[in-house]
Amino acid sequence: MACITLGAQDRKQAIANPTPILEVEAKLTPQPIPFSFPTNARVVLKDGDSRSGKVIDINSQNITIKKGESRHPEAIANVTRIEFKGDFWWPISSKPIIIRGGEVDMNGEPRRFQLRMDGLEWEDVEKGIAIIKPEAVVGVDDRKGLPRSMRNIINSRYIVSEMEFEPEQQILIITATSQSRKE
Repeated sequence: MACITLGAQDRKQAIANPTPILEVEAKLTPQPIPFSFPTNARVVLKDGDSRSGKVIDINSQNITIKKGESRHPEAIANVTRIEFKGDFWWPISSKPIIIRGGEVDMNGEPRRFQLRMDGLEWEDVEKGIAIIKPEAVVGVDDRKGLPRSMRNIINSRYIVSEMEFEPEQQILIITATSQSRKE
């Protein structure tokens, strides 16, 4: 075939063969957005109480907090927000490493990701390493959809500082800051 269809839908035909035999369309497919959750979390409940520990599971009904060897599920409907701080894991080619203090460069202001509850996928729950499925992003910073700049993130990841829930709409809101690190 002598015809190529580009993303802009422009057709270029080969000089030797004016009849199209094959069409190819190039599209940029958004990649999963990498996230790290710090090891310490404070879960603030609607009644004013709070729980501390490590968040090890989030689904549409509950979050699970691990403190020591015990695990405590808490209904999403009872949670106001989760605040994260402390060390976090950074995956590198050989194995994840723990990051402490100023070992990363901050890239900009915190961003607010709004996504469907099924949009968070753990890659390593014990280390707090996760991704956000791009198709699950409802909006970022109160704008609809996924910004073009977040469609193919390389050499950086978002470090989570806070998480909120809108259980009626099945929406998870994650506040995170992009950070980069050289291997």
